[in-house]
Amino acid sequence: MTDEKWDDLKENVREKFGLLEERTEPDVMTDDIGQEIKGEKDIIVFNGPMGKMMVTRTKRPVILDKKSHYHKTQAGKALTEYIVSDTEFTSNVEAFIWDDLADDWKGLDLRGGTISF
Repeated sequence: MTDEKWDDLKENVREKFGLLEERTEPDVMTDDIGQEIKGEKDIIVFNGPMGKMMVTRTKRPVILDKKSHYHKTQAGKALTEYIVSDTEFTSNVEAFIWDDLADDWKGLDLRGGTISF
């Protein structure tokens, strides 16, 4: 999802339901050799048609290549190093609904990878 589409989604939700919370958190993924791949997670929380809902967008650099580092010993496992882009990014959108019984967020299945309100 592009930045423009994410902004349109936030504005659409803000107009229809009002936002309870909007925040951005750092999102760090670490490969096997300890290299940190830094991204960000945008989160909006609102009262939607199914109750309290949360939509998140995780934005990270595109992984261009994976390098495997092998050990010579039989029991050694391969370590994976990721080569990431400095200019290209990928994003993933997920939707959640608040489950009062579990007192936690429950993921929603976004069929077709789309979300609309």
